[in-house]
Amino acid sequence: AGAQPTQYRLMLPQHADGKTPLPLVLSFHGWAGNLSERPVLLAHGRQHGYIVAAPTGFADDLWPSWNGGGSTRSPGRLGATCLDPTGSLFDPPGTKGYCYASCGTCDDACWWTTCEDSVAQAAALLDELLGDVCVDASRVFATGVSNGAIFLYELASDPRTAGRFAGYAPVVGSPHAGFNAPPLHPPAAFFGVWGELDTTVPPAAANASDGVAVDTSYAGGWRYTAARAVTARWAEANGCRPEPQPLGQPHSWGGRGCVGYQFCAGGSEVVECVWGGGGHDAPPWAEDALLHFMRHHVAHASRLPPPRPSYYEAAQRGGLSAGDAAEVALIATAVVALAAAAAACVVRCHRRRRQRQALLSSLSQRGISVGPCAPRASAGRGGSMRTASLPVVAVLEPAAEEMACQMEDPWAG
Repeated sequence: AGAQPTQYRLMLPQHADGKTPLPLVLSFHGWAGNLSERPVLLAHGRQHGYIVAAPTGFADDLWPSWNGGGSTRSPGRLGATCLDPTGSLFDPPGTKGYCYASCGTCDDACWWTTCEDSVAQAAALLDELLGDVCVDASRVFATGVSNGAIFLYELASDPRTAGRFAGYAPVVGSPHAGFNAPPLHPPAAFFGVWGELDTTVPPAAANASDGVAVDTSYAGGWRYTAARAVTARWAEANGCRPEPQPLGQPHSWGGRGCVGYQFCAGGSEVVECVWGGGGHDAPPWAEDALLHFMRHHVAHASRLPPPRPSYYEAAQRGGLSAGDAAEVALIATAVVALAAAAAACVVRCHRRRRQRQALLSSLSQRGISVGPCAPRASAGRGGSMRTASLPVVAVLEPAAEEMACQMEDPWAG
């Protein structure tokens, strides 16, 4: 993907057999990190039965990073995404110290990651994994720390990837001020973790009226969306009740507890955890929280990728034109539909025959013999019907007689 080669690290569960589809977690490192940044997550996945793929972001001429959440689009809707857009605090003053080569000329000094297409990189990785590894496509999740967490908001809002994940679990990361986009394809489950004492991406707004959290780790720090503004936006998109409620176990890790928005659409959930005493790093319970989150969510069926290859793709690879390929797909679909209908009819027929045999057996045990169906005499409920022209005399409740007659023909009724 893009102009640069990248690598990823893949960890399979210790009991993976190559036949059972397993959940997949894409893990995105922080700024200047690499594919080995979260060894605890890799080991946790190996032990608890889910696949972990940890790619390395594009580095350009600086450090590996991810492009998203407003990291290369300042100024945005709410102005510059940092407090020093002119670069007066850089050395020398006025330079754009974190302007990556792939960005060319950055619009201001707030740009700080690669400008390569990180979404395309993630999509290419996901395509490769779904083709080469036994993955449960309905249980693909994304997590990340810091810059990797900020990138998740881009994945959730970009049409190339928004429908491919069952849930998102950012750790100490929020979109920049002015870039708080909701998920493009709700319902989309969300489990966000912030550190209470984090000064790089603080969870709380500096000014409650604007919902903007300010990086205070240095004087020209960046401006982010506060945690509550993030989760409120996701809750609205998921159709949840607007007021979050405190959550009990198993969400109350970290001493401070978590809040969640309730009654969300499609069984989704939006959870906001502020780790009491935590800073700009993942809490020690992050992996257990992720596992619990994954066990409760799957992607909506309408968002799952089609079988690979599709009829259309297979036909085109066989040298057919687009029109012929469409006809092949239509015929194949019709054949599958007819086969399914025939199978359903056979099942229905056998079921009705079994019902008929059970009815006749029950009537036989009661001393009632049933022969070929004939019009009933008007005998009233509970009366008898005797017909001289028939070799067998039936004494039936009218409703039972009608049922027996219908079951002579398995396609009737």
